[in-house]
Amino acid sequence: MKLTAIRAAVVVAAVYGYFLIFAQFAFVELLRAGGASLTQEKVALGSMALAGFAGGFLAAWRGASPAMVRIALALAAVSSVLAPFANAMPGALGIAIATGAALGVATVSLAAMVPAWCGVAWVGLGTGLGYAVCNFPAIFTQTPVGQAYVGTGFAIAGLLAVPSLTKWREHELKKIFPLWGAIALFTALVWMDSAAFFIIQHSTDLKNGTWGTGLLWRNAAVHLSVAIAAGFWLARGGARMLPAFAWAILAVAALAVNGGSTRDLAGWLYPAGVSLYSAALVAWPGWFSGVSGPRRAGWRAAWLFAIAGWFGSANGIGMAQTLQRVPPEFVALSGALVVAVMVLSDLKHWRSAAAVAAVILTAMLFPKTATTPVGDAFERGRQVYLSEGCIHCHSQYVRPDSLDVANWGPVKSVGDVFKGEPVLIGNRRQGPDLTNVGARRSAAWLKLHFINPQVFVPGSAMPSYAHLFESGKGDDLVRYLKQAGENQMGGVVETASKWQPHGSAEEADGKSLFATNCATCHGSNGLGNGPISLELARKPANLVAGPFAWTPAGEILELRVARVIKFGLPGTDMPGHEVLTDGQVLALRDWVLQLRAAP
Repeated sequence: MKLTAIRAAVVVAAVYGYFLIFAQFAFVELLRAGGASLTQEKVALGSMALAGFAGGFLAAWRGASPAMVRIALALAAVSSVLAPFANAMPGALGIAIATGAALGVATVSLAAMVPAWCGVAWVGLGTGLGYAVCNFPAIFTQTPVGQAYVGTGFAIAGLLAVPSLTKWREHELKKIFPLWGAIALFTALVWMDSAAFFIIQHSTDLKNGTWGTGLLWRNAAVHLSVAIAAGFWLARGGARMLPAFAWAILAVAALAVNGGSTRDLAGWLYPAGVSLYSAALVAWPGWFSGVSGPRRAGWRAAWLFAIAGWFGSANGIGMAQTLQRVPPEFVALSGALVVAVMVLSDLKHWRSAAAVAAVILTAMLFPKTATTPVGDAFERGRQVYLSEGCIHCHSQYVRPDSLDVANWGPVKSVGDVFKGEPVLIGNRRQGPDLTNVGARRSAAWLKLHFINPQVFVPGSAMPSYAHLFESGKGDDLVRYLKQAGENQMGGVVETASKWQPHGSAEEADGKSLFATNCATCHGSNGLGNGPISLELARKPANLVAGPFAWTPAGEILELRVARVIKFGLPGTDMPGHEVLTDGQVLALRDWVLQLRAAP
């Protein structure tokens, strides 16, 4: 029986690991690398969520079984292994639907079947293993293609580990929160977690202080140890207190991450809070919903995961897309929901509600200057663009039938150019055109460039705008530039796919060009360890040892490398070098290929 329990923990870890490393990370990055616009990205992720809804209710309707878990994990494995080859529409849409359906069936079937395989403490172990493995540096820092294959490995491991037992073990049935209460409680937790995760993941300073590359082993250890503790706590009767305690830890972490002096504390607390509630989320349908048997538990799981999981996550991310700090209002809102559930579902547990209410009060009193104001960040950023005089050095007008089209295009219609007051064509162009810069540069790159332009362009006349990020204006400016051109990402990719260099590399020195344009990120020897490498969300590519996800070997390798140098990789931190001549691009390409061929 112990072997069956171990196998059950492996399946839990596999499903969590697949969701985290592929559905949340790799798929989105592959989609962006394939040139998907912001609208296409939302369509793909929305389709994944709808397929997850449908898959979950299908599993409940058909009845959970080991076979359903195996089928779902097999589909998940196929989906992730094909994703690198179908990362552009419409293929990516098919991958999104298959991934969502697989996860919907797998999560509901697993939650309904796991009481037949093990005790609740093993759920904590499986949850912790899934999170911990995803935080291993070799996996967390992998390329999106590599992470997709890691996701395939998770799915296959889970598929092989699924036990065949179908009859629930004898265990005391407890009803901890009614169905409505569990849905409301876990929706509040997932919503706050998803919003905070998105904000931290897309803000370089927040990310480096909480789960930067140097902190991954620590995070893995915290996830594993706290999830195991959660499993034992659930087994010893802590199912009612645990979610409220998890919320309190997440709330403190969400508030602490906004301040530089308290960010390290957030790095310890955030993974602890996530592991606590994640273990409870998996365990609730089978052990604490008050129903017996996999069929009835399956229906509970379908409703819980559809609303708390898919809806809560999508809503949290959607509300956080324009934010660079976690608003205390988010913490207070989720906490109010937790208090309501704790009080209305069982008045005897008023102490938990009182503790949550205390944290809410703290959130409401927290200095509002710690976060970027909620509102239209795009319009605020446009005002910053005007007030800082960006219009005097940068244009926002791609001249038709000129070199502008290749360097800064696509061309916008006359109507789009003249939108807004004042019109931002520009007074003169001393720096690059910024019409579509959001499609060509990541938010992290833009922020770092604003803080220290000379790091990226030695001798640049552009001053530092580091002071803007102290008040949140810099984040608004980045959001404006990103949003203004983000929908043109597909056009940039199309232009890059048709571009052919002319001339020869003899006129330029590739080594010197590399030192000037590339070493800041990739390092002087191309090992991916440049001065700002730790400031980026993903470590720059190792141009010597690989892996070469975006420039695989083949007949057109030289052309692929040249196109990446010229246009960058839209959707990643790799920028283009549009101002280089074709001869300079070819010289730089030859040097990069020389690094790649080094022993």
